[in-house]
Amino acid sequence: MIKFSKESQITFFCLLLIPVIWSGLNYFGILDYLKTKSVDWRMQFRGEVSQSSYSTDEKIIVDDNLSIPKTPKVTYVNFDAATLAMDDVGERPWDRAFFRDMALALIERGNARVLAFDFGFTPKSMSKMVPPENSYRSDMAMGELIKKYPGRVVLGCLFSGVPTPYVKNTDSSAFPPLFKDGYSWQASLNSGKYNYPESPTYPLINFINDRHVGRLGSFTVVPFRAVDEIPRWVPLWFPSGGKSHAYNLLGGKRSKLSFDLPKENSDSIIEISNEINLISSERTELQTEISEVANELALLAEEKSMLSGKSSKVDSDLKLILEMESVIKNFTNTLNLNPSLSAVIGPQLEKKENELSSIIENYLLDIDDNSTNQLQINKLESEKVELKENLSNLQVALSVNPALSEVIGSQIKIKKERLREIQKILVNDKNSKDLISEKEKSNALSKIKEKIKALKSSLTKVDSKIFKISKNLSISKSKLEELNNSLKEKKIRQQQLSGIFPTELVEHNNSLLLTYALNDGQTLTDPSSRLVDTLPNKVPIIYEKKFFTLGLEALLAYYGLGQDSVKITNDNKNLSILDNSGSEIVKCEMVEGQFLEVNWFSKWTNMFDEEELLRKAKRFYGDGEYRNYLQLIDPILVSLITRANGDQKDFEVRDILKSMTELGIDSEVVLLAEKLLNAKPGDTPLPSFDDLSSVVASISYYFISPKLESEFNPMCGMKEVLENARFQDEVEESILQLEEKIMDLEGASFLGKIEAALKANPGNQDLISKRLQVMEAILINKENLASQKEEQQRIEKFFDTFDDAIVMIGPEEATFQDLAPTPFDKAVVPKVSVHGNLIKTLISGKYLKRLPDNTEYLATFIVCILMAGLAVYQGNRASIVQACGILLLLGYIYFGFITFAETHVVWPITVPTCAGLSTSFVGLAAMVVIEQKAKGKLKGMFGSYVSSDLVEQMVESGEEPKLGGEETGITAFFSDVQAFSSFSELLTPTGLVDLMNEYLTAMTNILQEERGTLDKYIGDAIVAMYGAPIPMDDHAYQAVRTAILMQQKQIELREKWVPEAEKWGKCHGLVTQMQTRIGCNTGTATVGNMGALDRFNYTMMGDMVNLAARCESGAKAYGAYIMVTEETKIASEVTKGDIAYRYLDKIVVKGRSQPVAMYEPTGFMNELTQETQDCLDCFSQGIDKYLQQDWSGALSLFEKAKDLEPNRPGVTPGVKDNPSMILIDRCKVMQENPPGDDWDGVYVMTTK
Repeated sequence: MIKFSKESQITFFCLLLIPVIWSGLNYFGILDYLKTKSVDWRMQFRGEVSQSSYSTDEKIIVDDNLSIPKTPKVTYVNFDAATLAMDDVGERPWDRAFFRDMALALIERGNARVLAFDFGFTPKSMSKMVPPENSYRSDMAMGELIKKYPGRVVLGCLFSGVPTPYVKNTDSSAFPPLFKDGYSWQASLNSGKYNYPESPTYPLINFINDRHVGRLGSFTVVPFRAVDEIPRWVPLWFPSGGKSHAYNLLGGKRSKLSFDLPKENSDSIIEISNEINLISSERTELQTEISEVANELALLAEEKSMLSGKSSKVDSDLKLILEMESVIKNFTNTLNLNPSLSAVIGPQLEKKENELSSIIENYLLDIDDNSTNQLQINKLESEKVELKENLSNLQVALSVNPALSEVIGSQIKIKKERLREIQKILVNDKNSKDLISEKEKSNALSKIKEKIKALKSSLTKVDSKIFKISKNLSISKSKLEELNNSLKEKKIRQQQLSGIFPTELVEHNNSLLLTYALNDGQTLTDPSSRLVDTLPNKVPIIYEKKFFTLGLEALLAYYGLGQDSVKITNDNKNLSILDNSGSEIVKCEMVEGQFLEVNWFSKWTNMFDEEELLRKAKRFYGDGEYRNYLQLIDPILVSLITRANGDQKDFEVRDILKSMTELGIDSEVVLLAEKLLNAKPGDTPLPSFDDLSSVVASISYYFISPKLESEFNPMCGMKEVLENARFQDEVEESILQLEEKIMDLEGASFLGKIEAALKANPGNQDLISKRLQVMEAILINKENLASQKEEQQRIEKFFDTFDDAIVMIGPEEATFQDLAPTPFDKAVVPKVSVHGNLIKTLISGKYLKRLPDNTEYLATFIVCILMAGLAVYQGNRASIVQACGILLLLGYIYFGFITFAETHVVWPITVPTCAGLSTSFVGLAAMVVIEQKAKGKLKGMFGSYVSSDLVEQMVESGEEPKLGGEETGITAFFSDVQAFSSFSELLTPTGLVDLMNEYLTAMTNILQEERGTLDKYIGDAIVAMYGAPIPMDDHAYQAVRTAILMQQKQIELREKWVPEAEKWGKCHGLVTQMQTRIGCNTGTATVGNMGALDRFNYTMMGDMVNLAARCESGAKAYGAYIMVTEETKIASEVTKGDIAYRYLDKIVVKGRSQPVAMYEPTGFMNELTQETQDCLDCFSQGIDKYLQQDWSGALSLFEKAKDLEPNRPGVTPGVKDNPSMILIDRCKVMQENPPGDDWDGVYVMTTK
């Protein structure tokens, strides 16, 4: 059972906060980018999926009992750079007849099942700079396509936010209706406000035979859960309805009336024009007649007015005469009765008599002459007044400017003379008027009455004429009005049929009507009577339509289904497509009521060899690297010729040109290829890249592009479709001509005729020659026919690739700005691939299956619990266990990737992995801190008497130190300062501490550097071990190496202390002569924690430890400063043989009975001086003599070695003897007291 320390348990529970933090980050969407990218990486790990991998041979019956594959093939036709460069294309906006021709080729020659256009053929896309007639012709071209194949063509629409101009009055929105943004269908129903995309209009959509015609698919890909530019989620459908579709359709129709109406009603327009001409001619004649009658009537009216005026004047004068006579009579009677009133009445009476005389006088003469005379008098009176004013003004001017007297004076004189003449005439006229007699009065009255009677008679006659003429004029005017009305109606009708009469859209009886506008003054009528004379002119006003995404609409078109075949559950979570029999074809789940995650099946396209080479050639040519450019021409042409011939072989230049000729390539192109192949970098002019492209295009014609035969995304350009369609027509025409020519040559007119002539005249050479010529011509034509039929088969094979396919047509050229990257393509590719992959997702059923969010959170916590447990583990092999945690996490990631590759289940990886890694790293970091803290604690407790390695072992074991030990192989190490008691006596306590600290620090550092374990300090002595607690294979070598390094360090310390006389005082001489003896032994000892329960030490115990101590103390007896046992020497040499040893003796130490061979390590071999090496040689030979009891020989050799010893008294500080000196003394003793023949060379020590 695994146990955790208290600190580990606390750490474990604290680490459980990490998955909470990562889950929070996930909840707030901060990890969406990594999560999305992880799905991309899984797709790349899974690899590309070919269309054949999920297609089956199963068939499905669609309209008219047509059998098609149940799993459609998706193919792409691209508006690429080559298409854009075609002469037929022109500038934007492109002629839609171009698209129609391409579409007809795909349907009629390639038998494509469905064409889906990723283009917005909307009114907005047609520039206002295009002449209206060109725009109409362009739209009608596409309209012809839709009308001919209404169910097999899907046009694109988009929720751009900018509505189609014809639906602006419907209060509709062109923004996408998204449930995730709060859209509600019920709210649209309640408010009558719907969403309608920017879409094509008439004639691309139509209403024929009470049915809406024209499939529309939205290519709007709304950003949803987007973290970059890659479109991953596609809205499958958008709800729509209301009046917008009706207004869009008839609004578009209305804009085309100026073209549709004249075209459809041309005969009627001509007929009406003729009628207008006839009516206009008749009206003109009638107007002339009316004008003449009107003039006559005007003269009569003028005559009547004159007669009426005269009659009124005469009547008025008669009345006035009678009144004046009565007044005069009264005045006369009054004056007779009262003569005294003559002064008053007299003047009045005179005035009245003068007035009466003036009136009567006019009638005594001819009344017309009198009128004329009176007019002259009136004119003279007026002139008189005017002259007086002028004279006054002239006199004023003369008084102001006397200098003008000559000019003004003459004018004054002339005007005065004229004034005198007028006054004289007026006075004479007045004087000529005498009082009228009674007889004259009577005559005047008679004339007046006669005049009145004559005038009334004339008036009666004039009135009669006026009445008669007016009646005729009224009849003529009525007829003229009828003609005008008829002409107006004809002209209106002509305007209507010519498409220039105002029109309007009218809502009536649940329909939207396209009608002619009301005429001026025309009362409201039934709008149905004013429908325009072209269809459609009436559509249902409400049209509840679902706009499916382009890919889904294309799939519906493939199966010949409409929107009624798409079933969406009430909660908008599931979408199904049912066939005509009610069987389910497609079923998928939707997110946010609309969205489906697209499964990307492959990269957009693969680059083939020649394409890659062409790109490089174009770059080299553009950069001026002509040598590299020319080097690529040969491999490019070889690759193309190989594809054209369908074989694989090496070509030389002449083979390339020969193959081009055999293919039937034009001789000019072959010559151009020869120039390219033979060109040199310095040639002027150098064949251009356009020349190379021309040759490549000519060769490429003779094989089907590998892209079109791709298993993933078969595709080609629009140019290829149109060119192959044109070539097919040319080839078929050529085949017909060749067959007719062969038939003629083989028939009776040529070969038959010659054969008949030869039969009559067999030896005629001229006939034989002609027969040969005809047969040769037949052979040549048959060869040409065979070549053309091969060409026909190639073209048919090209179009066969579209058989029963859904063809996605979209822009590929970068100038369209309709590009985006994909999980497989870092570079941007056409967005039409989104809809292609959507179709593949739907038909293959390979949906990306995302698990509930709870699964992700649960997986995160489980992973983190495991990682936390492994991170805080501190038992045996903790590092391996912790490493297993990382491996476990990697295995989890691999599980997620392999699960996706096999099932497309998106197992949660990102959050669990991030949380797991964080938990592991934080846990490990926390445990490192805890371990360091534990080390510090243990070092504080035991650092003064145990090694750091032991502390490390305690920390790694996770256990507190405890009593007990184990037997293990080690090398025990003992060192002691020579004559240390003298130091104690001479040095002060402080000085002694300083000396020991410096000495022990230097020695201990060496010990730890060489991986030794310090057991304890015993005064000046150091007790240590090698091989425990950490096992070491080289513990013996390391112990001996430490001893040598310590002796070398001792020399450095002595040299350092030499100038420190003041510091060490009277002990300075002793300090500078300090020496240390060291002993080592190798063997098995008990190592562990030993002591009391509450106070113990990690130490070693055993016989081998005692022997090591004896080695140190016994070294003094041999004058050696390092002495090791034979076991240590042998074990050390097994590890490394770079240390020099010399045999000292075989001794029996006190307390033991078995002898032990002792050796002195004298240093590293590469550091030995020649003198030391000679010493060791002499000493070794002396030992041999010694063991042979050749005392004299041994003495001689030891004496010689004594002078070569590295440590010599008087030379080496602190040295009093050495091994050679010790053995010299022993040899002398042995020489005096021989040990006997049974002596085995063992020396028994009597002291420790």
